[in-house]
Amino acid sequence: MNMKRLSTLFLSTVLLLLMTVSVATAAPQKRAMVRLHQVGNSGVEGFVLLRQLPQGGTHINIVGFGLKAGNAYVSLYYSNHVCELEPYSASDVIGGIYTANRAGVGVTEGNADDDLDEINSVSVRRAGDFKLMACANIHPR
Repeated sequence: MNMKRLSTLFLSTVLLLLMTVSVATAAPQKRAMVRLHQVGNSGVEGFVLLRQLPQGGTHINIVGFGLKAGNAYVSLYYSNHVCELEPYSASDVIGGIYTANRAGVGVTEGNADDDLDEINSVSVRRAGDFKLMACANIHPR
């Protein structure tokens, strides 16, 4: 798939998700789209899309920009708001290790065991040394 087509597909997906994100005041939150912010001038940014699953758990999509082409990354979710490493299990990893393409874009997705209201942040980290590159605060206080 060429870059122009990939960009068009991504933008269309983001716009569709923006149009369908519901903000409910009385009902539990079912969807969220949150921006990934760079950490330590890493240059890595992006978006995290979260969707509460009807049977429990959350489906998470991550799109990161500004990654180093060919490098391996991993994304985790946390109960804290600042992507601070916690004792975690393999199920806290979202979709496994992924690699940035030539344009510096990396994508991953997966299901978390926790419900959306229990996930407070999501990260992009370098897979080799777990260095934090970007963080999204899902439920700012």
